[in-house]
Amino acid sequence: MKELHTQRLILRAGEPEDAAFLLDLESRSETVQYLGPDPMPMTTLEQAAVSIVRRRAVHEDGQGIWAITLRNGGELVRNLLCKPMSEQMQRLIGMGLADQPREIGWHLHPEAKGQGYATEAARAVIDYANQRNVTTEILAIVDPRNTPSLQLCERLGLQ
Repeated sequence: MKELHTQRLILRAGEPEDAAFLLDLESRSETVQYLGPDPMPMTTLEQAAVSIVRRRAVHEDGQGIWAITLRNGGELVRNLLCKPMSEQMQRLIGMGLADQPREIGWHLHPEAKGQGYATEAARAVIDYANQRNVTTEILAIVDPRNTPSLQLCERLGLQ
């Protein structure tokens, strides 16, 4: 997976030492509450470690699941993905697309909200996908109750 850099952020592959951060992030109900019909918070460090390995496997051109750190200090603040949308997700939302679209999504640590990191990181990933000539549409699947993500989609020009 390609490492991406913005003015304030580094988007990189998750590392085993990120497991404690991932567990802290995804064990929070407010982080996972909008993830599908039956969101399940992470509960163990082992789950986090396995998830990092699985995320590192998404590395085709123009896609990935990135851990996002601050350039100044290296503090982890979020995760962001851009990957082919699963057939299960397409069925869940009532889409049957001939070309498998890419799904973009994000998890932001509550302590890092309101600083523009999500917008900055998502723009970098969309630009990267466009540079790699990704021809399938990039979609964000957002629960209508998730106002911050809906606002982010507006800023990104996603509908």
